[in-house]
Amino acid sequence: MEDRKVVKIGVIGFGTVGVGTVKILKERKEEIEKELKVAIQIAKIADKDWERERPLTVPPEIRTYDSWEVVKDPEIDIVVEAIGGVSPTFELVSCALEQGKTVITPNKELIAKKGGELLKIAESSNSELFFEGAVGGGIPIIHSLKGQLIGDDIEEVIGIVNGTTNFVLTEMSLHKTSYAEALKEAQNRGYAEPVPVMDVEGFDAAYKIAILASLAFHSKVEVEKVYREGITLLIPEDIEFAKELGFTVKLLAIAKKLNEAMELRVHPVLLPFDHPLSQVYGVENAIYVKSKTRRLTFRGPGAGGEATGSAIVGDIIEAIRNWKWQCRGRVGCTCLREMEVKPITELITQYCVRILALDVPGVLGKIATQFGEAGVSLSAVKQPGSTPGELTNIYFLTHKTKEESLQRSLEHIRKLEVVKEAYAIRVEEGG
Repeated sequence: MEDRKVVKIGVIGFGTVGVGTVKILKERKEEIEKELKVAIQIAKIADKDWERERPLTVPPEIRTYDSWEVVKDPEIDIVVEAIGGVSPTFELVSCALEQGKTVITPNKELIAKKGGELLKIAESSNSELFFEGAVGGGIPIIHSLKGQLIGDDIEEVIGIVNGTTNFVLTEMSLHKTSYAEALKEAQNRGYAEPVPVMDVEGFDAAYKIAILASLAFHSKVEVEKVYREGITLLIPEDIEFAKELGFTVKLLAIAKKLNEAMELRVHPVLLPFDHPLSQVYGVENAIYVKSKTRRLTFRGPGAGGEATGSAIVGDIIEAIRNWKWQCRGRVGCTCLREMEVKPITELITQYCVRILALDVPGVLGKIATQFGEAGVSLSAVKQPGSTPGELTNIYFLTHKTKEESLQRSLEHIRKLEVVKEAYAIRVEEGG
């Protein structure tokens, strides 16, 4: 930015997040301008569809269908990217940074896959890239990891970082509804997309934990190396059995530092009732950070136009402060290491195993034999009342064992004539 009193902002994408950002800027404009002693102007907004209704109207003269008009406008100082995805956003953001503009984005996929490259471009161009809204919506976790927590030796970051899946699991837990029924309710309330694959299969959470791990452990992270498993195979009986054992069921994004390696995974877990994340319900998000010196829980709205918009406006304010005090780019890429990612097969934990099998004499013995031959010992067994000769779900809780051994036992169990299905949920220890 030049040394002047007007800061011009361009917005790419005028959907939920773009609208939320502009709404907050309009509402807080006078207060922000008074504090920063500048004038803020929304100079241009790009969107491919200006015909659909929105809760906020903007003057026709600042509208455009072409995102490149925003990026290439020499008068625009700050670009807010709110369209999502990697292409063409990577090209748009790169171009803006190369021109020395500040870019603010809540795009978790872009940051997870291309964040390192973009931060290098920002450094070489004396520009800045902010992405607080990319993880946790309104939860200030990115700035915390890049700022106040930079002096901590962080050991793990565990989060409920997807509101859709947390809402679905909450519905299944509180109302004992099926996965399909809970998902439909989420869609009816606008919490889930018509095609919810990114959420329910764990892709969204994988992007977010890749970002958090890179910041917490100062290491480059390839998102493809994050083990990922969704919630689509869960049934209400899984959650009820978990409750009997003192657990709740959550989809967690998990990053742990083990010596000089990382453990990165997204999957359903049995979480003890006393864990800080166990009582996080609905669309709320929460992130638990454990270091050698402290344990912190960040909790708040994980999505929505105003929650993410407030994170973006916070980034805008910080960007203007940096410009005023001529300290742009003071926090660049912190991924200075290349730590190994441990394969999921090396994980050691307890497992809750659900096996759909025929209720016939000797069925428990046959299944237990396969566990034993794989070196998996059992802690608890539950066989609900059923009709002899019919299929029934049998639950097993194992002692701690290696993932590789557990999967080997399931492979053999699935081959038994009396077994139709076998599914395992990992147990996460308390904080």
